[in-house]
Amino acid sequence: MATEAMTDVQKRKLDEDEAESRKKAAADGPKAMEVDSGMMKNEDFSRDLLRVYYDRLFPYLQMFRWLSYKNDPKSSTPGVQKDFFLRREFTFVLEGDIFCRYLCFRDAEELRSQITQRQPIRMEIGAVYTHPPKTHTTVMKDAYRPLERELVFDIDMDEYDDIRSCCTGARLCLKCCTFLKAALRVLQHTLKNHFGFKHMLFVYSGRRGMHCWVCDSSARKLSNEHRAALAKYLTLVAGGQGKCQADIKMSGEELHPFVSDAHRLCLEYFRDDPQGVLQGQDLLRKGPHLTNILSTLTVVEQEKISKYLEEHPKATSADVWANLESLGKERAGQAVAGNYKMKQASKSFLKDVVLQYTAPRLDVEVSKQMNHLLKSPFAVHPKTGQVCVPLDPDKIDSFDPSKVPTLGRLVDELNSGVDPRNTSLREYTHFFEEGFLKPLEKDSLEELTRGNVDW
Repeated sequence: MATEAMTDVQKRKLDEDEAESRKKAAADGPKAMEVDSGMMKNEDFSRDLLRVYYDRLFPYLQMFRWLSYKNDPKSSTPGVQKDFFLRREFTFVLEGDIFCRYLCFRDAEELRSQITQRQPIRMEIGAVYTHPPKTHTTVMKDAYRPLERELVFDIDMDEYDDIRSCCTGARLCLKCCTFLKAALRVLQHTLKNHFGFKHMLFVYSGRRGMHCWVCDSSARKLSNEHRAALAKYLTLVAGGQGKCQADIKMSGEELHPFVSDAHRLCLEYFRDDPQGVLQGQDLLRKGPHLTNILSTLTVVEQEKISKYLEEHPKATSADVWANLESLGKERAGQAVAGNYKMKQASKSFLKDVVLQYTAPRLDVEVSKQMNHLLKSPFAVHPKTGQVCVPLDPDKIDSFDPSKVPTLGRLVDELNSGVDPRNTSLREYTHFFEEGFLKPLEKDSLEELTRGNVDW
């Protein structure tokens, strides 16, 4: 077993999570784990529960089929790389924060054998290398390198703490989920329509975020430079304290197509959704956001909004936003006879605000490097006991994190006589099979039989 330190960034992230948890426990005393108001029993995570989950429920064969892309070592199909899965890196985190890197397995049976034997409390998936990772110390340094890896994106709720008024830190409620839903919609649409990718897997992280795995051949073979450029393209949110306007891209006087599409998708979750940013977070009546937005307006426009607030002290965030939209209509009318700069400003007015507060907030460092490790789907989060389940984009608007299966719930179902194939995990394994895996395998097989990937 090769036991190594993880990358500094990932280890620091895990250490921060542990420190946060210990600090809160010391301050508050022991309490049940929770996601929103749905209290989760302390029995939702334990070594015994994890053992039952790994023995009876973890989808080993489906995971192998996904990560081998039809490169089955037992297959006779021409073009199959029989050692493809063997060259994939896995990392196990064992009890006591023991990090086991450079692990690799020949097939689903060996994957199952090692997981059930070692009982990792966390699993990470890495790249496919030139050589099996377990042999990395016997290979010349320059010869051992990553060849391919899914293009991945990480959305963490911590990035929205300057907006959220409903929760902080690791808590996640239905209002918080609005940010995840908007991020999924924008990423799915953009990756499909702007870049031509087909096979995207969105996964709930089990506590406070979401991961996106782009699995097309062309995505898996992107260089680090291309990954960084793509992540930059998808980044609209401006960094820095007190920012209320996104970095808007223009094509002449018109909005860039990505900006226009992202705004259209985000507007529903910003303005119209009762659980959304404007109403759910009461954005313009709590915190510094309205003040920051008003500071970008003209003096006359500021006076109009201030007068409205004086006359309507009980106005809601939706009411205030409606008045801001009225200013936008006035600007549009004035811009018709205005100069180039006025027309540009009119086109982006308030759209930059919607995007700043609703567009995906990506952890770009996760996306940039081919060799970056990311938590495995169907792993279990030790802080909540929840399974990291795939998300069906067609049902994302009804997603409720408190309904995600926990180890305690799954084992209770097994103990009550439920068939392992029909537990509350079935909804997610079924989507993984039918909605993601089968279409991916179909295209993977076609690529293998062609002998070459079309670029």
